[in-house]
Amino acid sequence: DIMMPKMDGYEVCRKIREKSNVPIIMLTARADEVDKVVGLEMGADDYVTKPFGAAELLARIRSTLRNYSHSAESGKLPGGKFMVQDLEILYDARQVFVKGKEIKLTQTEYNIVALLSEHCGKMMTYSAIIKDVWGYPDEGSVKKLQVNMANIRKKFGVKPGEATYITNELGVGYRMNSD
Repeated sequence: DIMMPKMDGYEVCRKIREKSNVPIIMLTARADEVDKVVGLEMGADDYVTKPFGAAELLARIRSTLRNYSHSAESGKLPGGKFMVQDLEILYDARQVFVKGKEIKLTQTEYNIVALLSEHCGKMMTYSAIIKDVWGYPDEGSVKKLQVNMANIRKKFGVKPGEATYITNELGVGYRMNSD
C-alpha cells in the first residue's frame, strides 16, 4: 500500500527491488494515473486500486506469478536455455532468438512460446495453453490465442501454413516441434 505509516509503499517497493526480484503488487486507494505510473516505475509488477473484487485480485496474482514461472530458477530446464532448429530461448533473460537475431515478443507471446517449449514435442490443447498463460479456463479465448500465435509466427518469419517451429492442429491446439 502506498499510504503506510513510517515508510510509504513506493519506498518499500524501491528497497525490495534493490535486493530482490520477488513479484510485487501494489494495493492502494490512490487511483490517479501518476500514482500508478510511479508505482510501476519503482518496480511494482502490477497496481490494483481499491475497491477491487477478489476474483480480479486472484487473476492479477496468477498473472504476476506466471511472469516469473518461465525461468531456470523454477527448475524447469537446466541452464535456463532451450534450443530447437535455429530457435533459442534464454529463460532467465526472457529472450527469444531466431537465427541469432533477438525477437521482441510481448509478455503474453513470450509466455506462450516458453510454455510450448517446456512441453516440446507434445500437443498442447487450446484450453491447456489458455489456462496456463491467462490463468483461467475460457474456451472463448481461443481466438485471442490464435491471434497471439499469428503474431508469434510473423515475428519468427514463418509464413502462414508453415510449421517451422510450431505446429497447429486445427480444433485441438499447438505443439513446439522437436526437430
